[in-house]
Amino acid sequence: MEHFIKCGDTLDLIQSVPKNSIDLLVTSPPYWAKRVYNGEGEIGSEKTPEAYVARLADFFDELKPYLKDEANVFINIGDTFFGSGAGAWKKYLDGEGNVTEVQKERKEKFFTTKPLQPKIRQNGKLYQNKQLLLIPSRFAIEMQEHGWLLRDDIIWHKPNRIPASVTDRFNNTYEHVFHFTLKKKYFFDLDAVKVLGQNGKMKNPGDVWSINTQPLNGDHTATFPESLVEQIVKCGSPAGGTVFDPFLGTGTTWVVCERLGRKCIGFEINEGYFNFASQRFREAKGKQ
Repeated sequence: MEHFIKCGDTLDLIQSVPKNSIDLLVTSPPYWAKRVYNGEGEIGSEKTPEAYVARLADFFDELKPYLKDEANVFINIGDTFFGSGAGAWKKYLDGEGNVTEVQKERKEKFFTTKPLQPKIRQNGKLYQNKQLLLIPSRFAIEMQEHGWLLRDDIIWHKPNRIPASVTDRFNNTYEHVFHFTLKKKYFFDLDAVKVLGQNGKMKNPGDVWSINTQPLNGDHTATFPESLVEQIVKCGSPAGGTVFDPFLGTGTTWVVCERLGRKCIGFEINEGYFNFASQRFREAKGKQ
C-alpha cells in the first residue's frame, strides 16, 4: 500500500489531504496532564480538564472536512484523578523494585520528575484530591455538543494490567474507546469482527474487548496494541480504504494498515516518535 506519513503538526499537514477522502479515523490523543511530548502549549497541557476536552473537540472538528460522509471515528482516551502525582518514580521500577538509569532517563524525558497537573485550587466539588475526573465522559459529551454522533462507548479491558499500589480503591483495568460518526448511516462491517459463540454460531463481539497491552522495545510505549487497532480497522473501513491517525505515535496504526491492506495517513509531531515508528514499520514489513 502507498501510505502518507509525515512528521509535523497535523492541522498543517492535513491541508495536503483531499477532502472527503478518509474512511476511518482511529487514534489515541495525549491524555490530560500525563506526559511531556513536545513542550509548552501541547494538547494535554491545558490548565483544566474542561479546557482540555474543549480543545480536543475543536481539534477533531478541524478534521471533519477530510472525512467521508460514511466515515467512522474511534478515539481511545484515558482518565485521571485530581491531585494525581503523575510522574511518581514507582511507576517505572524494574522487576526488583529498583530505579535503573535507563528508567530514570526515560522518566525525565517523557514524564518529568514533578507532577504534571497544573495547579488548580481545590473547591470541594470537582477539584478535590482523589476525585476521579471522568475526563472520557466529559470528552464524549463535548463531542456530542459539537454535533458528533456517539455510537459506542467501547470498554478496552486490559487483562495484563500491572497491579497498582493503591489500597483505598480498586485497580483500574480499562480505558474507553469512543465510536463517533458524522451521519446516521455509515460504513460498518460487523461480519469482519464477529466471534464464535457457545452455540457454534458467529455473534456480535459486544462492547467490552479484553485485549492485552503491547509493550515495545526502547524508550517508547504503545498507547494501544495492534490487536485493538486491527479490530477497529476491520469493522470501520472497507478493504483498500484510507485510515487516518492524527497522533501516529509509535506507528501502530501504520503497521496494522499495511498488514490489512489499507492506506494509512499518519502525522506525528514528535520527531523521536516519528523515527521510532518509521523503524518499526520497516521491521514489521520485513517480517511479512
